[in-house]
Amino acid sequence: MTATLYLPDSNIFIAAYRINHPFDYKEFHPFWRWMEKLAEDRAIAMVDVVYDELVNEQAANPDMLDLWVRAVFKGRQISHKDDRYAQVYAKIQDYLVTCGQYTEGSRQYWESESKADPWLIAVAKVEGAVIVTDEARVPLQQGQHMKKEPKIPNIAGQFGVKTMNLRRFFDVNGRLKKVQYVPPKSQGKRKAVSQPGLF
Repeated sequence: MTATLYLPDSNIFIAAYRINHPFDYKEFHPFWRWMEKLAEDRAIAMVDVVYDELVNEQAANPDMLDLWVRAVFKGRQISHKDDRYAQVYAKIQDYLVTCGQYTEGSRQYWESESKADPWLIAVAKVEGAVIVTDEARVPLQQGQHMKKEPKIPNIAGQFGVKTMNLRRFFDVNGRLKKVQYVPPKSQGKRKAVSQPGLF
């Protein structure tokens, strides 16, 4: 049985870098080392347009995320310039126009060839991969028109492509060992000590 390939969206790395696992603290370094191992084992892969969203080759002082992405994925990306991907990409663009749920303003977010989201879905469709993204599906009722940018889970679902957030990825990727956490034992009730000026 072939192992599932996972394709992370750029927001997975951006949120980790800015909020959840900043490089500045060594306690969070294991997260990045784990991601490096997943890339090395080809359990995760990066589409070139996602890479381009994270890396600025002209930056005089690239940030740590830029440097990390270059070190791990430079020369190892999946090129979106493949006829198989282009065929699905075209169908995605057609769907946005014909489904009747996206305004022209909404569709324009995905019109540029450099926009990663539709290519990410196209590559995942062809490769049978799962997209890892922190974007959430937006429920759209009949006759409702999306004015904001389309969300990956909405469009991916229309093309039979699975998506999940990072927390779900932790559960299903098969490379993390689940161990029950045991909280520290209670020290019993301690007598409150009043310290003037604290409150």
